[in-house]
Amino acid sequence: MVTVLAIGAHPDDIELGCSGTLIRHRKDGNRVYILVLSRGEASGDPEKRENECKQAAELIGADELFFGELKDTKIDDGIETIMAIERVINKLKPDIIYTHSLKDTHQDHRNTAYATLSAGRRINKIFMYESPTTSMEFSPQLFIDISNEFEKKKEVMDLFITQSNKEWYSRRRAGSMAFEGLAAYRGFQARVGVAEAFEVGKLVINSNESVSHNILH
Repeated sequence: MVTVLAIGAHPDDIELGCSGTLIRHRKDGNRVYILVLSRGEASGDPEKRENECKQAAELIGADELFFGELKDTKIDDGIETIMAIERVINKLKPDIIYTHSLKDTHQDHRNTAYATLSAGRRINKIFMYESPTTSMEFSPQLFIDISNEFEKKKEVMDLFITQSNKEWYSRRRAGSMAFEGLAAYRGFQARVGVAEAFEVGKLVINSNESVSHNILH
């Protein structure tokens, strides 16, 4: 059984970036854990945001939700952040980590990515998701088809009522949310229905692992 850890700076980051993929992992019987480094107090009531995050984790089917107790907008890539991530990594020993991209204009996101690479230096598979603040330089190498999981992802995103004023949440003229358009675009690139896209932060295939299983399937 594979153990998966998704790491985000704020409530809704993970859900926007890779909740469809996490739902797929649960369908495959994998263990799924979520680490949110702050409670997002700079963008709303932290108690409400925490509650939204808990509801989302339950809907995704996560085995456990952790909070890192760091301050929103003040997350750096130093030892405090590294240790907050490392404590959870040491407890879970994940096989796969999903985290922010290094190419993000939000300092909390970018610093979370750097800290994850440091804390996860012994983890063989680290994949980096995109967010509404990801820069134009984001260049995905991995696409995961979430066509069968997308309706549930939309249910997950509907839980974040405190963020209803954000651009990614607001309804467009076509009647869809911005993240829905992004999923369709990534699906178009991957020649599937809808997809989530990732940069490869690290991918190591050990001598006792099947190359075919990890690359060709």
